[in-house]
Amino acid sequence: MRTKIHLIMSVCLLFVLSGCNNWLDVELDNKVEDSKLFSTPEGFKEALAGVYSNMSKDAMYGQVLSMEYLDILGQYYSYMGIKNTYEDWKDFDYESSSSEGVVSRIWNNFYSNISQLNCILKYADENASVLSEADRNQIRGESLALRAYLHFDLYRLFSPDVKRLPKAEGIPYNKVFGVSIPPMYTAEESVQLVIDDLLEAEKCLANDPIVNVVPYDIKSESDKGLVVDAAAKDEADKYVARMNLYGVKALLARVYQARGQNEMAIQKAKEVIESGKFRLLEFSSIDQSELEADILFTDEHIFSLRNKELNTYSKKLHYDISLGSGATQMTALPFAETHALYEGNNDDARYSKWFNTGKFVKFVPDSTNIYTQKMPMIKLSEMYLIVAECSYNTDATVSLKYINTLRDHRIRNNVDWQYLTKESILQECRREFVGEGQMWYVYKRNHWDLPGNGTAEKIEASDDIFVFPLPDAEIEDGHRSER
Repeated sequence: MRTKIHLIMSVCLLFVLSGCNNWLDVELDNKVEDSKLFSTPEGFKEALAGVYSNMSKDAMYGQVLSMEYLDILGQYYSYMGIKNTYEDWKDFDYESSSSEGVVSRIWNNFYSNISQLNCILKYADENASVLSEADRNQIRGESLALRAYLHFDLYRLFSPDVKRLPKAEGIPYNKVFGVSIPPMYTAEESVQLVIDDLLEAEKCLANDPIVNVVPYDIKSESDKGLVVDAAAKDEADKYVARMNLYGVKALLARVYQARGQNEMAIQKAKEVIESGKFRLLEFSSIDQSELEADILFTDEHIFSLRNKELNTYSKKLHYDISLGSGATQMTALPFAETHALYEGNNDDARYSKWFNTGKFVKFVPDSTNIYTQKMPMIKLSEMYLIVAECSYNTDATVSLKYINTLRDHRIRNNVDWQYLTKESILQECRREFVGEGQMWYVYKRNHWDLPGNGTAEKIEASDDIFVFPLPDAEIEDGHRSER
């Protein structure tokens, strides 16, 4: 591609483990010649770990695609207090010079990681003899699933909604490692290619190690008996800090929902819910000292990305910064109306644990002695919301049941709702996805007006706010059309 992702000729931009105690503590290090890297099973695993590490960084899901730009678009932050740095984003001006730079970097980061995954898949075929059948299936399954995950978010960012404009220009879907320019597909073709990758990944991961364990139930032996400690959570993360079988099923539920295939979305979401591998929040896990409370509700994580710097990223965006000599730089992204969002209900664990005296602390734990810092990518709660939303027009009883079950595990002494509206499901999504970069996609998928964040008027739903423009280099290629 001419959008500066043609940086691969004979060397794949993959990264090796550097002085880490286990494969989860990955750090980007030096480039290794691909022929040498993929000569052992460990090389394949290190290359794949490098992609996970890339995705967790601030340039991708650690900040830009979660708590920063995507949550500005999702209308979580106050217009009154927002810094000039983000002025264009709150106004959905994607074509200003500063916005164009951000959009271009997002595009390039996606396709750089997709190229790395295609490199892994290429050598998983060419060097198949160095891998056992189990290792090859695992590596191919995770790589295909990640390729689908990244392309799906590219579709959500750069393409019109597939339900409204299926024949509209979608994205280039890159399935081949190298310097060739992948074709531009329509929105419906792009989504189908995501599904194709996920269905193949699901087959590859049929014997995923997670099939034989219940991650949240892993405990360590101690002189006090079986306990949940850092070692236990590290062990559990080996199954969920990567794309596993149920991550694939959960992503399929998300994609089918986006495509309007509600029955398929419900089926896949229920497969995850009924697997028993994950559980909704148990209040006992947060009824601990501040040093031991699980404020990220990690038992619900189907797929999450570890990054020890998440608290740094969050503080930079959500905390006042002392400049010395009594000077203070005010919060870059102040939240708007959180009291109203959670109806002032301190019994709602999301409100009481994710916000503290007005500060957003979801990613700023008092301690990481037990629970490491992670960005949730797909959670069990989303599966309940998918079933509730996708059942709403066909089976109101089922829809109400799933939303009430979720609320029972969020709000102490919850009083079940007796009726449900589409707007109340939307509000539950807003409460659930704060800091995770998912809410703008919810509005886009439903073509809902945005709330305007305390302003007098709502922001009318349109492709002007729901579709990023292609980077200039893509348009200049000559085979892309400018929107």
